[in-house]
Amino acid sequence: MAFGGADLHFHSTCSDGVEDPARLAARAVAAGLSVAALTDHDAVHGIAAFEAAAAGTGLVATGGTELSVEEGGEDVHLLGLFVDPADAAFGARLARFREVRDRRGEAMVARLAELGVELDLAALRAEAGDAALGRPHVARALVARGFVPDVEQAFLRYLGEGAPAFVPKAKWGLVEAIGAVRAAGGLAVLAHPVWYANLPALLRKGQDAGLDGFEVFHPDHDGHEERLLAEADRLGLLVSGGSDFHSAAEGGRDLGQRRLPEPRWAQLAEAAAARRREAGKPPLHLAPR
Repeated sequence: MAFGGADLHFHSTCSDGVEDPARLAARAVAAGLSVAALTDHDAVHGIAAFEAAAAGTGLVATGGTELSVEEGGEDVHLLGLFVDPADAAFGARLARFREVRDRRGEAMVARLAELGVELDLAALRAEAGDAALGRPHVARALVARGFVPDVEQAFLRYLGEGAPAFVPKAKWGLVEAIGAVRAAGGLAVLAHPVWYANLPALLRKGQDAGLDGFEVFHPDHDGHEERLLAEADRLGLLVSGGSDFHSAAEGGRDLGQRRLPEPRWAQLAEAAAARRREAGKPPLHLAPR
């Protein structure tokens, strides 16, 4: 059977996505993907449900997480692909970040109230479910209540950096995040590198700390993929890719919109298996479910 590509970056209701892990497994199958990895923000607790929902479908279902990092004054995102979800130290660190995220959500709702923009905190918590209350939840509530026409305007008027209801979030350090991912048996992969002002410096520091690779295939990378592929090969870094899917309503972006081709997936899978062995973690299950 022909390889349908790998989408190794998308989000569920366990962080800021709008579909639960089981629904995402069905969506991945419908998209014809061969491999899919759930990567919620600061969370791995949806991976088991995602893998279970893929049973009998032939999908290679796996997971990881996406970490927010402070580096050089920028908000940098690091994917921890294939981390062991049962790693106690890593799981405890993620739980603390989710608690801080949740308190940040409360603070944003309080600032909006001071501006005369009243939201129902209990309803927001119910919508967030087992995810930390975050800016996307608040933004969607602002749209639903008619305060803004769309999520983009919610960030521009209220929630983006410098806006009146913005509250900074706690972040990992780059070296700390890479080390934590590796210790948990995962691959440390820089997400959407075109977002960053000084990518060469970021990659140099990342490689010194053990960065394994970066995303090349991503919806924001149109016109950049050839250059990024060449840079990854020049530096000896692995290549990853994914849709960064959160919601079907998000500008037409869908699960599987960007896919890692089979040769690059094979390289990533081999490196992931080796990392699990090096870290003394259980072997990865990367066979079709």
